[in-house]
Amino acid sequence: MPPVPDIGEFLLHASHDLRTALRAILVSTDVLLKDRRAAHAAGDEERLGLIADGAHKINLLADGIASYAIALQIRAELFQPAPLDVLFRAVLAKLDEEIRANAASVTYDTLPRVSGDPDRLMEVLENLLRNALRHRGVEPPQIRVAAERRADNWLFTVWDNGPGVPAPYLESIFRPFVRLHGNRLPGPGLGLTICRAIMERHGGRIWAESAEGGGSAFLFTLPAD
Repeated sequence: MPPVPDIGEFLLHASHDLRTALRAILVSTDVLLKDRRAAHAAGDEERLGLIADGAHKINLLADGIASYAIALQIRAELFQPAPLDVLFRAVLAKLDEEIRANAASVTYDTLPRVSGDPDRLMEVLENLLRNALRHRGVEPPQIRVAAERRADNWLFTVWDNGPGVPAPYLESIFRPFVRLHGNRLPGPGLGLTICRAIMERHGGRIWAESAEGGGSAFLFTLPAD
């Protein structure tokens, strides 16, 4: 009997093949849309637009599966020093346009250096910050990131002033494809699942605390050097 393939490797290859096919669909539909617009064929344009929209959503799913696959392949023997303050500033620069568009305020403590995969740890920070921006309330987002040394671990907390997460969903939001707000927001529903996989492979954990209407707090731990 042949060996069972590693799930991470399997998902990575599957997402690659899926994305390749979808790119061909997207290119074709984009060309057709341009041609139809020129011909003023409004009905066909609407149908092709729906096809393109569906393909873009599947492409987001393929990206999510690929990110999850990469998280599952994290290897501790390849860890290196990861300065979280530097990584977080890079995330702020990447999300600068979205932060400005939401008139958001982001404050943060001095963040420590840990041992890990810098790219994946930056992905966790980006996912949590992006969540706070997108799941916002009426008021402009106010986000704070804190770090506290506790014995042999660092405890990190990302607070926001959004609508919060109802208590029954505090754990389920970390499961694959669980979308608290349905399809109202873009994305495949894998962000927090990926964050948990990354934390577990770094010897830490991640969870959420929230009071509905009172904001959210996402907490995660990492071993201290």
